[in-house]
Amino acid sequence: MTFATAPMTAEHIPESAALLDRWYTRSRRPRGYPAPENPYGIEELLVKLLAAPGAQAVVARGGRGRLGGYLVVAPDQPGGDERPDEHRDPRSALVAHGGHALQPGREQEALRALYAAVAERFVADGRLVHHVDLPADDTVASAWFRLGFGLERMRGLLPVRASGRQPRGVDGLSIRRASGADLGPIGRMAVESAEHRRHAAVFQPQSPEALDRLRTRYADALTASDSAAWLAVRRGEEAGMVVLTPAQPGPFTPQSAVELAEAYVEPDARGEGVSRVLLATALAWAYDRGYRHMAANWPTASPLAAGHWPAFGFTPVAYRLCRVIDSRMAPGG
Repeated sequence: MTFATAPMTAEHIPESAALLDRWYTRSRRPRGYPAPENPYGIEELLVKLLAAPGAQAVVARGGRGRLGGYLVVAPDQPGGDERPDEHRDPRSALVAHGGHALQPGREQEALRALYAAVAERFVADGRLVHHVDLPADDTVASAWFRLGFGLERMRGLLPVRASGRQPRGVDGLSIRRASGADLGPIGRMAVESAEHRRHAAVFQPQSPEALDRLRTRYADALTASDSAAWLAVRRGEEAGMVVLTPAQPGPFTPQSAVELAEAYVEPDARGEGVSRVLLATALAWAYDRGYRHMAANWPTASPLAAGHWPAFGFTPVAYRLCRVIDSRMAPGG
């Protein structure tokens, strides 16, 4: 089937919102949690995406004029609450959550037409790194893979339940709640965790400026009532830490979720169960504070994180994809 594309305008919002709502409902169903009472104002979300500075938006129609999908791409503008070590190229483009939806069954053909209609302008402008946020939908992700994208990050959810059987203790290990006075070791371990992502197979840049910000990033979390951090101590030395902060609600983050903002275990203490004891402590606190889900993000190429968090029970609910276009396509390249 051939799809015809046209600029997306306000008149396309109602049917595009209906297509997105059906997709999100299908994607949430097997994840085991309901949509929030206010399902993020889907039409309002599309209005906001279309109004973003520099946004390019198109719709695709197939036979009999049926909507095959839509796509909204905009220059990437990291929010103020983004992790400072989040991989961001200063001239990248982003398809944010809600920025696309496709009719089931013809995803590849519709997406190929949509992406071709908008991507050329971004490449001509020198934006050679393209990101896509989407539900953990392998069918739609596969359509993006066929356009040269790869899976870069996952977002997962873990149910927070009443404390049951606790993990076996680690010999000589104690866990204590961190306070503002512990910003030094918390920041140090956060930096060491970030620096590990410079290596195989993540290869994620970590600028000195970003690492400096990370040293003090969790200062508020150490004193706020809705956040918490813990230090694992063994034989008088810090062996690991975990930091929890409130999660920002979104299409695939329930309103009752807490964010696993940071977690780290010293290399010489790994494989002994330190992270399990830390996480059990954090989960018990989260349950007592009324949180019912814990959210976490991890690089899919990380030898440490990619298998670790799913083994704990984090179920993938969202993907971030990335395509890096050959630098010779840059203007003047």
